[in-house]
Amino acid sequence: MISSLRRLIYGLTSLVFYNQYGGDRMIIDGDKLIEQQLSLTTATITTFEDGSSTPLTPVRMVPPLAGAETQLSLNGEWSVSRWPFKQSIDALCAVDTNDSAWPRLAQPGIVFYGDPEENPATVKNWNRVSMTHIDPEDGAVIRRLVTLPTSWKGKRIYLRFNAIYPAGIVYCNGRKLGEQTSGLTPIEWDVTDLVAPGQQALVAVRLLRTHKFVKMDMPRHALEFTGLAQDAFFHATEPVQIADYHLISKVEDDLKSGCVSGSVKLRNHGRGPVSGQVRITLAEIGGTGAASACADIQLDAGAAADVDIAVGLAPVNLWNAEIPALYKVTLALDCAGCSQEISWRTGFRKFELRDERAWLNDRPVKFRGVNHLTYHPEHGMYTPKPWLRECLTLMKKANVNAIRTHFLGPPALAELCDELGIYLMQELPIDWGTNYIHDPEWVGPAMQRLEGSVRRDRHCCSIMVWSVGNENMPQDAKVADQGWNHMRIYDRFVKRLDPTRPTMFPPPGPANKIKGIFEVRVGDIADTHYSFNLAREIAETGKLTNPRSWEADMETVTREEAIERGWSGVWFSSEYGIMNMIPDLLHAPYASIITDTPEDPLSGKNTLEVFYQRLAHEWGYMRDDPTCLGGAYFPWLCSGTGNNPWGWTRWGEDADWGVVTADLLPKPAFWALRVLFSPVQFPRKAIWRPGDEEITFDLHNGYNAIDLKECTLRTMMSGGGRYMGMMREWRDVHVTCAPGHDVTVHVPIWNESSRKSLADGSAIACRCILLEPNGFRPITWDVIVMPEALSNELDEVLPVGPDAVL
Repeated sequence: MISSLRRLIYGLTSLVFYNQYGGDRMIIDGDKLIEQQLSLTTATITTFEDGSSTPLTPVRMVPPLAGAETQLSLNGEWSVSRWPFKQSIDALCAVDTNDSAWPRLAQPGIVFYGDPEENPATVKNWNRVSMTHIDPEDGAVIRRLVTLPTSWKGKRIYLRFNAIYPAGIVYCNGRKLGEQTSGLTPIEWDVTDLVAPGQQALVAVRLLRTHKFVKMDMPRHALEFTGLAQDAFFHATEPVQIADYHLISKVEDDLKSGCVSGSVKLRNHGRGPVSGQVRITLAEIGGTGAASACADIQLDAGAAADVDIAVGLAPVNLWNAEIPALYKVTLALDCAGCSQEISWRTGFRKFELRDERAWLNDRPVKFRGVNHLTYHPEHGMYTPKPWLRECLTLMKKANVNAIRTHFLGPPALAELCDELGIYLMQELPIDWGTNYIHDPEWVGPAMQRLEGSVRRDRHCCSIMVWSVGNENMPQDAKVADQGWNHMRIYDRFVKRLDPTRPTMFPPPGPANKIKGIFEVRVGDIADTHYSFNLAREIAETGKLTNPRSWEADMETVTREEAIERGWSGVWFSSEYGIMNMIPDLLHAPYASIITDTPEDPLSGKNTLEVFYQRLAHEWGYMRDDPTCLGGAYFPWLCSGTGNNPWGWTRWGEDADWGVVTADLLPKPAFWALRVLFSPVQFPRKAIWRPGDEEITFDLHNGYNAIDLKECTLRTMMSGGGRYMGMMREWRDVHVTCAPGHDVTVHVPIWNESSRKSLADGSAIACRCILLEPNGFRPITWDVIVMPEALSNELDEVLPVGPDAVL
């Protein structure tokens, strides 16, 4: 009864009630607001019962057609005029304004490095989170003139910006189209009546360096790079068009049959009725499997219609990070004497949270993740696809199989994760909401960000989880109910946009009176930052005490109550690790920060040793807990910029975090992370007893799809003593072990000098080299084989690093 009542209370969305912390609090009707947001055609302001209000912005965009002839890129040189301006904004954006003397710069890219300080103490009101040190009028106007293709005559023409960071007001041929204050999500305008095919079109953007809602988009990590953060382009469709679609790729329970099904929205901008056909094709990329289906359509002039369509294929290959099998979906509209096509790649996978565990394709899965901060050392927020591919390929070489984006990643990120095989937990941009998460005015901008992000990426098979915001918790007890209600609205909204994926709400880490948070109140997957105390607490006691606000007003819930309320029983740590690893500092144990077991700053340990021991402890805990989906080490690399006092780079939040440098050079910690992230871990030692003809040890197969019989286990041995690491000969050992299972490995002692060393009482090394089916080597490991008399040796963790002593 109590649990049922709790669920009822958590479902309330439209009541004004008195709470124990004082005062009547307005609780927004979330379901009504969601329906309003989804039905928007123009920007509006909605007012609530208590007189508060919030701006709502439509997000739907027309899908660009396949084929280069249907798009015109705006990437390239733009003219720029920086604030303070000598003319009005309208004049600067006018068609007849002469910009020939303006400086030129490449876009997408950096127009400003937005933080002007050399030393924060010298800048009035300096605050990298709220941006109070930047004049709200500061910014620039950028312009680009292009000629539209003559072939676009009679077509619908649209202007798309994939990201304007942090905000901008857009003009086309001198006409103000509107404002975009969601700095990481796309926006589009229909400009058919403003431009003419075969003629020039002027696009101008009044860039803003700050605005009221800028905190949502994490300028503290973006270092306030200002400019077009992603591609911009015109694109054209026929008057009768595919206006939208949502087609879900699903593998059936037999894991053999795949289906793509859903709804396609058509719109007729023409002057008369049309009839035709919608056709969908599903084809294996690089294979022979293909299938198609079609539906007849009739559409009156000015009308829109939703058409249900589905196509199935059997058998299908399953997608995962180890074998990223992809298929191509082509959606075609044939009518009025022409054909239009939209295409994308998809994969078939079955991701489930059941029995308090994460399963992919009916096998256990563990995310060996890192946090990815969108950043390029020359282009700021713009990450060209070849560079991004290089970055992600380096992750794969480090045995990383998952990414948690720390602010929304670019469109190319999800596409590359599909192709390369990386599980993506895409963060939706609502960052550090302490001072606004309860404020009704911010709800509309939050919903704009959620909708723009989910609509953009929901057809990418690599996206496994929507990570809704980052470290949001109400500032005090008086506004806690409003804040939590807004977060529950966001959860329902994301599930409405994409019912196929789970959600999680990354909480703050330990600070002030709060020892940690294990967030089970909103979302399907529990999340924790920088502490595992509460994860252990609920595992050991079955109860959990979390703060409701930063005032540390606490509430306790049992595991059973949390699961009944909607928690899957699965948890993840979307941030852990964090060491300020300046590569040159080889002896800096104090680089380790925010941990349950702080390192003594004067311990004398070398930096790599501290990193390895801490990662082995924290990642090892997550790796070995079957209820844990995994974790995302924070971060992979740290964003930064030049023009600084230190001759290297100015880092986000002034710390050189990450296991690679900003220009993708592996730091020493890269190699330690690579070893510990290997899907197969070898023991540090094995015991040899007189008469043994083989070395035995146990392994766990941490792959999701690869049986160890498909891999090669290559072994090397030599004699003992000081040269026992010198090896030349090798032999392969056959091992069979299904994904998620354990096996005892038997390695014959095939090297005579090794046999003699063991008999003489000396230890030897059995070098184990694991090779995946494609030849990639995830790990090389020496199992120290010890005569029984030495079995107590190596009980301590092996020291590592440039000054390690055995």
